[in-house]
Amino acid sequence: MYCRFGMSPCIISKKDKEAIETLRKAVKDMLTPYYDTDFNLLRWLQGHNYNFDVIIPKLKNHLLLRNSWDLDNLASKPRNHPLHTYWKAGLTGPAIKTPNIIVNIEQTGRNDYWGMIQTFSSSEIMFARTHDLELFLRQIMEMEEKTGQQASVMYIMDLTDLKFDKRLLTLLTGPLANISTFMSEHYVEMIHKFALVNVPSFMATIWTIVKPLLPDRTRQKVSIFGSNWKTEIQNLAVPEVLPVFWNDDKIKVFKAKLELAQPLDPRQHYKKEVDERSKVLSVGAGKTGTIDVNAKKGSVIRWCFHTDGYFAFSILYVDDQSREDSNSPINIYPVLTKMPGPTIVPIKDEIKCDKSGTYQIWFSNEHAWLHTLNIHYLIDVESENE
Repeated sequence: MYCRFGMSPCIISKKDKEAIETLRKAVKDMLTPYYDTDFNLLRWLQGHNYNFDVIIPKLKNHLLLRNSWDLDNLASKPRNHPLHTYWKAGLTGPAIKTPNIIVNIEQTGRNDYWGMIQTFSSSEIMFARTHDLELFLRQIMEMEEKTGQQASVMYIMDLTDLKFDKRLLTLLTGPLANISTFMSEHYVEMIHKFALVNVPSFMATIWTIVKPLLPDRTRQKVSIFGSNWKTEIQNLAVPEVLPVFWNDDKIKVFKAKLELAQPLDPRQHYKKEVDERSKVLSVGAGKTGTIDVNAKKGSVIRWCFHTDGYFAFSILYVDDQSREDSNSPINIYPVLTKMPGPTIVPIKDEIKCDKSGTYQIWFSNEHAWLHTLNIHYLIDVESENE
């Protein structure tokens, strides 16, 4: 068995090979040649304890995301989303001292996450972040092709300049928790270790808050380094992949050149009110709701919405709702779960209709016990001839 046709033989057990083939057959209609590698499928098996009842729907949702967002080609495109000006790239190369590991440096303390959520919508942030996740995956796949062994990323989180305030608590329990959930749902077992360095004195308090919010497998991968972290981290990775901005009067060995994160200008923060033309959909606690849009083949559906709380979101297609024997709605857009709210910047996106019929923009408030979710929305349908 090979990682990809013509490449190095994969070092995978017979039992895992059989499980991989079973999973491959279950999703063959959605699997693309790019993503179809043994190790990509093995990661899903490992991340969900080989439970096919759990894995198959989750993997199908990820493959739907890959198709909707053209993820197979994303790593080949320029890293030029406006958010990337402030959220700097951090991939530096193979750790070497830890085999089959690629290093990424995250400037967690310096990144202006608060400014980001005041300027960009949660969907924009997720898409921009997905570009980096696809770059991770591309390098992992290339390493696996060369070595025949499973690879992953060491995610080093530099907490320099992290400030303990109300904004941090809001971020940790909201947008950053959402990004962590998104990563764990769609990039299963891609991270080998989260290494936290230059941690502040209030780290114990932060960890108490964050720990329950993290998925179990993510929590188990977190390592918090002490005051001697600049020396200890060199036991895991060579200095060539560790950033030069760690150098000081005593240690001058780090060589990876990375741009320092920059704060956003508060004047760029989104300040507009909800559009007065918006309609409102209210979804009760524990319920779901849909906005039905009739569209012809070739039309483009565009949406813009605000919510006053957390929500899940997707788009379904129904061939003909008026017929009792109509097929059940099918997902044509990935289910995005635990989207943070209330939204600050409206969420905007569009899809092109491959078929004529009814498109249901679906919202879930199933997580809520008491809160009624209110969605203020604008929807526009542009026909193919316009």
